[in-house]
Amino acid sequence: MPTLQLLRHAKSAWPPGVADYSRPLNDRGRRDAPVAGQLLARRGEIGLALVSPAARTRETFDLVSAELPVAPEVTFDPRIYDAGLGSLLEVLSEVPAGVDQVLLVGHNPGVEMLAWHLGGDDDTDAGDAMRRKYPTAGLAEIELQVPWSELAVRAGFGAVAVGRLKSFVVPRG
Repeated sequence: MPTLQLLRHAKSAWPPGVADYSRPLNDRGRRDAPVAGQLLARRGEIGLALVSPAARTRETFDLVSAELPVAPEVTFDPRIYDAGLGSLLEVLSEVPAGVDQVLLVGHNPGVEMLAWHLGGDDDTDAGDAMRRKYPTAGLAEIELQVPWSELAVRAGFGAVAVGRLKSFVVPRG
């Protein structure tokens, strides 16, 4: 079954006069993102990366992908920016059937809502940590029990869980 690597962008700066969409990473974010990439490199090949086109998610992805042994195909999808649960499920349900592992780089609260919805009821240390806080650079690995194409329908609001949280880490560099 497919695996979702769900990454909240690394820590960003708040420069005066810069629109939210254009905010870059700060120094800590630029240190943390490569550590997330090193963790992902040990989890097998990423078949597809779905990334919000905002500056901080693009920069996070660039730093992460530089650490991967094989650069994944990437789609910068504007639906991921400011997305809620329904939009993120829709984006994921469009992943081609042959893709085993997807990296989604996005923003809160959508990333956190998706992680909780797909794997957050997990009664493990990882589940407890994720429920406490999903900070910047937080990375959840969720093993899905349905194909991508069925995700939006089978994991819609009020649906039973369709994933299992394998791990949750907060890389710090």
